[in-house]
Formats: sequence, C-alpha cells, structure tokens
Amino acid sequence: MILLAMVLVATGLWVSDEALSQTRLVVKSARAGTSYYSLAMGMAKAFMTVPGVDAAVEESLGSVANVKEARTRSNFIFTSTSDLIAKALQKEKPFGETGYERIRTLWAIPGVTIHMVVLEESGVKKIQDLSGKRYIAGGIGTATERLTTLILKVYGLEGKVDLPKVDLKEGVDAVINRKAVGFTTGSPFPTPMVMEIAATTTVRLLEMGDKEFQKLAELDPTYSLTTIPAGTYKGVDYNVQTVASPVLTYASDDLPEEIAYKITKAFWENKKMMIEAHAIGKGLDINGVRYGVAKIHPGALRYYKEVGVEIPAAMK
Repeated sequence: MILLAMVLVATGLWVSDEALSQTRLVVKSARAGTSYYSLAMGMAKAFMTVPGVDAAVEESLGSVANVKEARTRSNFIFTSTSDLIAKALQKEKPFGETGYERIRTLWAIPGVTIHMVVLEESGVKKIQDLSGKRYIAGGIGTATERLTTLILKVYGLEGKVDLPKVDLKEGVDAVINRKAVGFTTGSPFPTPMVMEIAATTTVRLLEMGDKEFQKLAELDPTYSLTTIPAGTYKGVDYNVQTVASPVLTYASDDLPEEIAYKITKAFWENKKMMIEAHAIGKGLDINGVRYGVAKIHPGALRYYKEVGVEIPAAMK
C-alpha cells in the first residue's frame, strides 16, 4: 500500500484528502456592476475563509433566472426577492415547473427599493402621467420589471404605457438619449445608476400612493412601503414614498448541512468584507432572515440557534 502511494505521488495521480473534500460553490446574484454583484463578490470572499471551500461569482440575468436555475444546480448560492420565491413554491407563472421545493433560506441582504426615475423635462410628475409614454420597466426578466408592471396595473395603466423589452443598461441609455421618459431600477439606496444620471440630468422620482399600495398588497403581500429620504440624490430634495421587497440569499437542499453552517457563520462573522465590497453591506440585518419564505436550511438554522436569532415556525 505504501509502495502504491509512492507510485501515485511520483506519477501525479495521488489526490490528498483535503483536495477530495474541496467544495466549490457558485454564487449568483445580479449583473456585473450592480451593488448586488459587488455584494456577491464579498460573499464569495467570506466563504473562502472556510477551509476546503472555494467560491466563484457568476453574473446573472436577474432573480427570475436565479430561481429557475435553483431547480437543477448543486452547491448553488443565489439571491432573490421574497415574492419570487413565494410564487415558485406555489408554481405560479413564470414558475410552472417542479423542483422549487428544494430551495432553502440562508440569510437576508439589503432589500430592493423601487426607484421610478423620470426626466424632469418630460412633464411626468406622478405615476398616472406615464399613460401614453415610453418607459423602461426594468431589465428583461427581473423582479423589478415584474413589480413595475404590477404597479402600473394598480394605477389602471395596464396596456397604456409603452414598455419596450430591453436590458436595463439599454433602457437607461434610451432615457439619456430622450427615447424614453424614464426607467425603473430596484436596488438599495443610494444606487449608483440613479446617482450617475442625477449628476448630469434633472430627474424626478415618482411616489407610490397609499391607496394604490393597498391594492398592490392585495395582489402580493410580500411588498412593503419605504421612503427614500430627501437629498439622497442630487436635485431630489423631497422624501419619496415607494415600494420595497425583501431580498435573501438561498441555496438548495442538497447543500451539505456542515457547509451551510460554516458559510452562514463565515458570512455573519465577516460583515466587514461585505461593507468593503459595497456600501450596502452596512444595511445587513441578521433578523431579516424571517422574510425568507422558503424553509430555512438546517445548517443555517444551527447557526441562528447558536446566536439566538428567532426563526419563524413556518420556516423550520
């Protein structure tokens, strides 16, 4: 046996126990250049503080794509808004397939805040004014696009706004080039995309009314009202009431319990890495895990029990 081992080492065919136990995780969050992509880079860095764990970040087409991939991928860590997870578990459009029951909650990250940005010169001062206008609802297939269409629906604007299907970057370019009156982006504030356009162009952020929000909540109770404070963006010197959706990090049930425990511990014990990756890391709240909708991963649950975080009974 010893002789065989010596031969394998000499020929380069020997694989150590450490190499055999190496776990490679894929982290999928959002498009490159976004705050969520940067945060995913911070996650991967934190994961790799765990011996035997390697992690790589993949660019994503959006939360819908992330959720769909979760049906078939292994060692897959991804982010999504809570409303999409709820729909996937209920097999509602666009999630008619089976397999979503394998999704497990890990932890919360700062949620999506809807920014409905319009050019001041367009004359659009409220959401109702978008009727008959060309407007970018968000990137194709994203949770932001879906939520924007729901908002327009509760305002009675379904089918009354021209909503071209484009990538969000193309959409922002269209607004800058005056080919659309505005766009929606979903991100924790302040979001660089809005800061950049507000630095050179006078923009307005559209508000969500209380009555309309109640209608929205009847269609989907996973959303909440939030306020973007005055002065967050250049020229927007007023508070903006808008809609927010919790965002969490998920895995599938085939992620080993020990790995899930160790990366959850590594994530929360290396918050500094998240803040270094992007300023939105300052908004991390360990108690936000309660908005996860999907069952908690047993490994993550073990960590939360250790640190005294209460998990809703429905998630266990």
